[in-house]
Amino acid sequence: MEQLSIVEKDGANYHLYELEGALNAYTIGEFQNMLYDAVHKNNIVLDMSKLVELDPAGIGFLMAAFNDSEDVGHKLYFMSMSNEAEKAISATGFKYLFNLINSVTEVN
Repeated sequence: MEQLSIVEKDGANYHLYELEGALNAYTIGEFQNMLYDAVHKNNIVLDMSKLVELDPAGIGFLMAAFNDSEDVGHKLYFMSMSNEAEKAISATGFKYLFNLINSVTEVN
């Protein structure tokens, strides 16, 4: 079973999480609370370039965090999505709603 590795970094007007591995029902755990708290405090960038799996539970979690961030006036950005992340997010039919970026310089 794949694990989820998370590296945190701070930027000028955002907090960055570099995600590596699988974001699924088994790995969401601690990251769920961490991200929900973070979106209430700052803009968040999720570097998804190293995700090898994003299952429906992971998608649901990301959509809920996205909505929470919008509710409090912050933004949740998805950056540099891997092929797997791209496919999973495209399959939702809501890809056009998300803040998709290629670099942290696009955070506003």
